[in-house]
Amino acid sequence: MAVSQQLWTRLLTTEVGNAENRLYGGSQYHRVMREFSLATRCLRLPSITTDEIANAAGIGDTHDGVNFLRASCVIAFEKARTSFEPLLEALRLRAVHVMSNMYEISEYMLRQKQDRGQEGGIGGLSDSILSEESTVGGPSADVTQNPQFRMLVQTIYDRFVQKCSSQVSPS
Repeated sequence: MAVSQQLWTRLLTTEVGNAENRLYGGSQYHRVMREFSLATRCLRLPSITTDEIANAAGIGDTHDGVNFLRASCVIAFEKARTSFEPLLEALRLRAVHVMSNMYEISEYMLRQKQDRGQEGGIGGLSDSILSEESTVGGPSADVTQNPQFRMLVQTIYDRFVQKCSSQVSPS
């Protein structure tokens, strides 16, 4: 980091916010993205030595503009890789954590919505769904209330998150 620990802490509170609060769902995701953005802006730029330039340019009879352009691209790519890979890996791990928690949060929200609908009838679509359940086969016909079904959906979701994470993992 190009900033001191004290300045970093102050920047986190002013630019990111909610550092002490427990956030869930989209709020947690957006905090992770704001922290990543701040970290990239505070990243110390790596220095380039003359030896690196000479090694990237290579030895040969033709030292025209194309070779120097290629050499500068090679250097920029390697410096970006060494600078950003640790930040991207931290972002990947935190995003996996946030996305893994999303299923439980969405299930909780759906249960709350269903409980509110059963208590007082919130109108609109929920009332039509509830009345349809009572005519078609009752609440017992609702497969989403089956614990094994919910567990299966959660397992599929967790595998999806891990698969997506492994596709972007550098290892």
